[in-house]
Amino acid sequence: MSKEIVYANYQQEPIDIQGRLYQNLKTYVEIPKEKIRQRKAYCDTADTGADYLCNIIYDDCKDSAYIVDIIYTKEPMEITENLVAQAYSKYQVNVADIESNNGGRGFARNVERRTKELGNYKTVVKWFHQSGNKISRILANSSWVQNNIYFPVDWQNRWPEFAKDILSYQKEGKNVHDDGPDTLTGIAERMSKPSGLSFD
Repeated sequence: MSKEIVYANYQQEPIDIQGRLYQNLKTYVEIPKEKIRQRKAYCDTADTGADYLCNIIYDDCKDSAYIVDIIYTKEPMEITENLVAQAYSKYQVNVADIESNNGGRGFARNVERRTKELGNYKTVVKWFHQSGNKISRILANSSWVQNNIYFPVDWQNRWPEFAKDILSYQKEGKNVHDDGPDTLTGIAERMSKPSGLSFD
C-alpha cells in the first residue's frame, strides 16, 4: 500500500498526488564512492515552535547529492544542537552549512563549539543568511532536486515525518511544513551554484 493511501485512510490526511511538487525522487542502494568529493551537511534551523529543524548530511558527488542521514525534529535547540553536533562527528562531515536566520547564527556557533568538545576538528561549520523567497526557491529548484538528489531506498521508513512532508508538498496552495523542501532546495543551490550564497 502506498504511503499516500496510508496517510489518507489512517490519518485522515488526503494527499493531492497530481498537485504535489515532487513526483519522481531518485533512490540508491550504494553511493558511488569514486564520485564523492566531500561529505557535507545543510541545516535549516526551526524558526518557530511549529517548525522542524531539518539537517541533511549528504555526499557531494559533483553533479549529484546522495543523502546519508536526516535529522527532522521539533525538539528545542538545546537538544538539537547536540544531536546535530553528534551527527557531524559520527558521519565525518567536512563542511556544514547552517542558515543563520532567526537565531540560526547562535545555533551554528553552539554546534561548532559542541563538535570541538566531541573531539571533531574535521567539520567546518559555516553560517549564512538566506534572503531569498522560500516558496519561489523551492519551486525553482524542484527539478534539480528530483533529477540530482538520491535518497536511500528505505528513506521513507527511516525518516517517516520527513517523507510525509516531502511527498505531500503541493505546488500550489497552503503547505503545513516546508522545512524539508527548504533544506533540499538549499542543497540544490549549494550544488548547482556554490558561490551563489554569501556568508555572514
